[in-house]
Amino acid sequence: MELKDDSGKLFYVGGCVRDEILDLPSVDIDVCYEGDVIDYVLARNYTIIKAQKDIRTVKVLIDGREIDFASTRKEIYPKPGHLPVTIKTGCPLKDDLTRRDFTINSIAKSVKTGQIFDPTGGCKDIKTKILRVHHDKSFIDDPTRIIRGLKFSLRFGFKFDPHTEDLKNEYLNNVNYDMSFSRLKKELIDCFNLNFDEALERFINEGMYKLLTSTLPQKPLISIKSIVNEFKISSPWLLYLGSTDLSRLSLTKTESKIINGLKKIRQSKNPLLECTKSEVQTVLLWTIYDNPEQGLYYLRNREKIKPFITGKELLHLGLKGKQIGKVMELIQEARFKNPKLNLDDELSIVKTFQDRL
Repeated sequence: MELKDDSGKLFYVGGCVRDEILDLPSVDIDVCYEGDVIDYVLARNYTIIKAQKDIRTVKVLIDGREIDFASTRKEIYPKPGHLPVTIKTGCPLKDDLTRRDFTINSIAKSVKTGQIFDPTGGCKDIKTKILRVHHDKSFIDDPTRIIRGLKFSLRFGFKFDPHTEDLKNEYLNNVNYDMSFSRLKKELIDCFNLNFDEALERFINEGMYKLLTSTLPQKPLISIKSIVNEFKISSPWLLYLGSTDLSRLSLTKTESKIINGLKKIRQSKNPLLECTKSEVQTVLLWTIYDNPEQGLYYLRNREKIKPFITGKELLHLGLKGKQIGKVMELIQEARFKNPKLNLDDELSIVKTFQDRL
């Protein structure tokens, strides 16, 4: 969509300008105003969805589409690795552009005239497929930019310029763990949800895992991308990072259950039986990192190997409590070995078990 502006102070910025130069569709439209954007929006009677008055940003609905408007702002990092603090809004456009992560995202386009503003050489870096930070403290200020760089590299085929690569490696050799891990988690999710096997290869081989832990993660035994595509996992980031120590991240109950479920399967004498009690993503983790052959067999045949007999029927046969659980395990184990077992075969297993009581 095309916005209209008569002030000459409204600019498309960041990813949408980058994507236009790359001739790619852009999902989000970000706009900044060289002044107070809330006053600008109110004067034009736009429908406001949400406003953050402290940093002068506002989400606006125009022609049924949500657009983020922001006042140009200048930031500082009072503490390395933590969130920045806005010290000025309505500042010159250049100050806003140079606070961003890489030169390729530090380009603006005038809404009124279409003129490109590129104070840091981002257009050239886009053409030469280079990722370049603005200053030597960039990763110290915000180490999550390392993961953002990986994401842009995977999406666009860009590479860090030599100096930026040196800065990245220097930081990874001396990580400051007093950082915003909520911000890091978001970047990890965005990056690994792209579903590239290369993401994990580089995450491990280039030492990016050190942002989370000093322990080298286990490498997958099978293509995670193929697993994600086959089993249609919509948010696969945890499959990629399931072998990495995530203790510094704040995981949801569901995420913790997946990780803890893997530990239980690994401790089980019969992992496939434990799989039947676990979430699909837990089983997928075990498949990826421990046993692709057995895990894929179970996942592809789990409906076929589901017992015919039920707990209720076992009650009628005189079994109770732990006996029922034990018999079900025996039946499941037999079905793993031979999915063609029928109900009569299962009843024979029950009878054999009862005879031994």
